[in-house]
Amino acid sequence: MFVSRRRAAFTLIELLVVIAIIAVLIGLLLPAVQKVREAAARVQCSNNLKQLGLASHNYHDNLQTLPPAWLGGNSLDPDGWASWGVLLLPYLEQNNIYQLWNLNYPASKQPAAAYQQQVKAYHCPSRPDFVLSTSDFVAGGGGLTDYAASFGTGANGSNSNGTIIPTANMGSSVTTDASGNPVLKPGWRGQLNLLSISDGTSNTLLFGEKHIRPNSLRGKNEDRSIFGGQTNSQRRMAGLDVNGDARPLRPPQDQTGVLANSSFGGPHTGICQFVLADGSVKAFLLSTDLNTLAGLSTRSGGENISNW
Repeated sequence: MFVSRRRAAFTLIELLVVIAIIAVLIGLLLPAVQKVREAAARVQCSNNLKQLGLASHNYHDNLQTLPPAWLGGNSLDPDGWASWGVLLLPYLEQNNIYQLWNLNYPASKQPAAAYQQQVKAYHCPSRPDFVLSTSDFVAGGGGLTDYAASFGTGANGSNSNGTIIPTANMGSSVTTDASGNPVLKPGWRGQLNLLSISDGTSNTLLFGEKHIRPNSLRGKNEDRSIFGGQTNSQRRMAGLDVNGDARPLRPPQDQTGVLANSSFGGPHTGICQFVLADGSVKAFLLSTDLNTLAGLSTRSGGENISNW
């Protein structure tokens, strides 16, 4: 005789235990996955900054100057002349976009295809996807960037003490055409080259991650278009300036800090990434002191910043 043996099913308690174990395993796995994603995003962000550094060096090789922060004056803000975000396009394999620009005229006079591009190399993947800017130089808005030019310790126009600053004699470089439209005089060029960085290219910031106040993400205030003329969307400062204004590196959640809209600071926990004038990319702790930041931001201050 054969005896039939049926296998007992899971009891309710056993099933609940299995579900609890699976939930615990998922809970342990998700933070690890998130850390891997953030590490990959940080690497991509570092690579973007590296590309900006290489593009600046290629620009320098071609034109014998560093790219200016922008051409002409900033009296048209939020409209304005071509910024570093335009001038570096040919050196970032984006010459097709650059060819759409007529640099003699401000951004609002360009075709929409020239200023509504969202350039991948300008986007940190740890931040939300790009949108077009709002309340900007044109109603339709323009493309954004998560990186900013190092203007130095303070905003002093073409006399700023950083590395990526406007062209010299900003106001006098602008005239009008026969129709009364503002037009840029010919013969403009960047005013700095690598020899201008007497503090050493390995000790001087070129571009970095710009702090964007949470309520300004995406496309508002200091997160408006890199292709327009809104100055705080293109530049950042760091350290302590001669007027006593302090700009530390900001954590992502800083909404109300004084001068937060013109300070550096990335979305990565505890650090902010920069490309230096020698093309190297470094991550600085948010706790980096103001004097060190000032020394790194200025091109010829003669500071001793060996402790960073």
